[in-house]
Amino acid sequence: MEGSAFGSEAEQERILGDAKLAIKRAAYSLHKSMEEDNLREALRFSAAMLGELRTSQLSPHKYYELYMLVFDMLVQLESFFGDERGKGRSYSELYELVQHAGNVLPRLYLMVAVGSLYIKSKEAAAKDILKDLVELCKGVQHPTRGLFLRAYLCQRSRTVLPDTGSAYEGPGGTVTDALDFLLSNFVEMNKLWVRMQHQGSVRDKEKREKERQQLADLVGKNLTYISQLDGLGYELYAGQVLPRVMEQVVSCRDDIAQQYLFQAVIQVFPDSFHLGTLDTLLGALAEMQPGVKVHTVVASLMDRLARYAAADPAVMVQLLDMRAFERFRDAIARIISAQPTMPAADAIEMYVALMNFTGNVHPNIVENVNQVLAAAHGALAPRGLAGDARAERALVVLLTLPITKYDVVTGLGLTEYPLLMGLLRQRTHKELATRIVHTVLDTGTKITSVDKAAMLFRFIQPLVHDEPIAGNEVSAGAISIDDLDDEDVAGEQVLVARLLHTLAADQADVQFQLLVTAQAQLVLGGPRRLRHTLPALGFCGLRLVRRLAMAPAGGKATEGEGVSCESVLQWLLGVGLALAEVPEGTGLGLRLLLAGAHAASEEAQLELLAYEFFEQALLLYEEGVADQRHRVTALHSIIGTLHGCHVFGPDNWDALVQNCGGYASRLLKRLDQCQAVCSCARLSWQEAASSTAPGLQPPVRDASKVLKGLGRALKIAAAAKQQAAAAARGVVPYGAGTTVAAATAPSTSYVWLYVEVLNQYLAYLTLGLEGCGPAVVQHVLDLVAAEVAAPGPGGPMDAETARFWGATLQHIRLQAAAPAGDVQARFALIKL
Repeated sequence: MEGSAFGSEAEQERILGDAKLAIKRAAYSLHKSMEEDNLREALRFSAAMLGELRTSQLSPHKYYELYMLVFDMLVQLESFFGDERGKGRSYSELYELVQHAGNVLPRLYLMVAVGSLYIKSKEAAAKDILKDLVELCKGVQHPTRGLFLRAYLCQRSRTVLPDTGSAYEGPGGTVTDALDFLLSNFVEMNKLWVRMQHQGSVRDKEKREKERQQLADLVGKNLTYISQLDGLGYELYAGQVLPRVMEQVVSCRDDIAQQYLFQAVIQVFPDSFHLGTLDTLLGALAEMQPGVKVHTVVASLMDRLARYAAADPAVMVQLLDMRAFERFRDAIARIISAQPTMPAADAIEMYVALMNFTGNVHPNIVENVNQVLAAAHGALAPRGLAGDARAERALVVLLTLPITKYDVVTGLGLTEYPLLMGLLRQRTHKELATRIVHTVLDTGTKITSVDKAAMLFRFIQPLVHDEPIAGNEVSAGAISIDDLDDEDVAGEQVLVARLLHTLAADQADVQFQLLVTAQAQLVLGGPRRLRHTLPALGFCGLRLVRRLAMAPAGGKATEGEGVSCESVLQWLLGVGLALAEVPEGTGLGLRLLLAGAHAASEEAQLELLAYEFFEQALLLYEEGVADQRHRVTALHSIIGTLHGCHVFGPDNWDALVQNCGGYASRLLKRLDQCQAVCSCARLSWQEAASSTAPGLQPPVRDASKVLKGLGRALKIAAAAKQQAAAAARGVVPYGAGTTVAAATAPSTSYVWLYVEVLNQYLAYLTLGLEGCGPAVVQHVLDLVAAEVAAPGPGGPMDAETARFWGATLQHIRLQAAAPAGDVQARFALIKL
């Protein structure tokens, strides 16, 4: 019935149930016959029981259940045969007797059962009985029945093989006879196993393949028993075993059989054997069927050899001497050439295995890594990946290995890396780029040369800028930055910004070139990326300025360096201005310009360059900052930075202070004006510089200008009071001779301004400012107290201002009650 379809599941269950019932009945009678010591009846019932295995209507899975039920009874039957010999009956007689069974299959099962006992008794040579049995089993050619029969033969004969050193060697045969038996049985079993594929209907192919895979170990047992022979040496293996096994593997032309048997050969035989027969194994791989997952076989072989080498350094040397890497590389090329329809992912996975192999066996030969990448590119470039997601994932794994097994710097030196990376779609390329950046950051790798930096930016191109093609467009299917939301852009660019801090060369001029190289790449990314990356680039430049300023040359270019603080700062000025032009980058650009101004002053002592930074910052403030709240914050940043600069001469200093004062007076809100004017007053009283560099000026300390500024602040507070009074009457002064209706209710915020200015006077009293003694402060205090006490046009003072006023008075009391000293003496003269 070979080639016919099996019945339905229900029908097979019925047939199996009937067969089990028949076996149990025969087994009962068999037990009874054995108990009665009736050999003839025992043979009759055992033949009846074994006759149920003749069925052709069960699938292999169902047949296996039936076989196991019979097998348990055969074990008891063998014990009965052993007892018969003790009663004077020879095994030769039993061996002849069981051959009278009417059907071939029961007859052969009984012959195997008696034959194993016959060999154990040594009444006959093991080689003769084994040869007889293995040949007679050819009489059963039905795939399922024949496979299980030979599995039983293999299992029962494993302990009676004429192996070297066994009790059956000598007259019973040699290890060669044992090999002949096992190899013959293996060949026949494999043929039956392969033929099983054609048993049943086409629609059951997938189920049949699954069942065949479940039965694979029945065939593989032969190889396992061969590998366990004590007499099996390399010569026998290379001369007899492997050629016959490979001949059968290649000639069977079956995907499942070739896949399993090749893996079995690799796993069951010693690694030392594989070293000597590597060419034979690799040659056979090229002849596998297209459906065989050759990449898993190749990976398994290389993994075995790599682990073998790791355990024995001598093997590592042997692999190097025999050029194992080159052999694997060439074999993979032959396999891919022989199978033009091989999926790209399978081809890549072979190169992944080769990369792992050379990384484990030859970790110091980096050129091997480049050769793997070159070979992979040569194999994949003509066919491309055609959008195959699995192939792209495999290629990402391959491209990640050099970086994880070695380091990023080594990876950047691989000339074949970018070529292979170019086969990825931009989306996948971006995933790989992200992985590369994380690797650089997590390992603390430093990029120390311009070439390596250029290569790194080429590796991570999708993160830095969109993929360019002719006409400066983006290739079809690529992801443009316009397709990403702000959160995604920020997440990507923060990685790039962090990466910039890994650019770290020992020579200052090389470090500067690294920054210039990075800038050239970053500007290609467009404004949405630059907003996140230029600030980091700018602060990398500031770090270089500080490094140069601390050098023995004091920031001047030397013959060995070729870069100075001035050149770096000029470059930084350009970075700051470029950042300011980016949408939403005005504030960031202003802060970078101010940081550059401070570095030019305090680090490099370059007055003209520091002035230019401030000039550009003020211009940016005037033209680029429109929102009033942002203007207030920006102006205070400018004033605060200027207060910490000590490089300016009187003319430049006065010009910058005058500009700041002008902008302060033009703020819209009186509160903002008052606070800004107070900050400008502070510019006339600097603290000493933290450095004693020769280019720095003494701190500016002009008490008269401070008091003049505070006087202006009091006038602004008075103007705020007038505005509140006008608001209470329903109009607000607004320009010369013009009034507008008050848009808000009258306010007491002017009182806050008075208290604010009073606190400024108290601060200068603490500093001991000339002209700001207790009498002056007392006058201001009385003025503010009067404003607080008198009911203002806006009504009672608000709670927040009241708390501010109370805290100010408490501060005066605490200072007056402090331990004796100059500050305490001055505050003690103030009357509350």
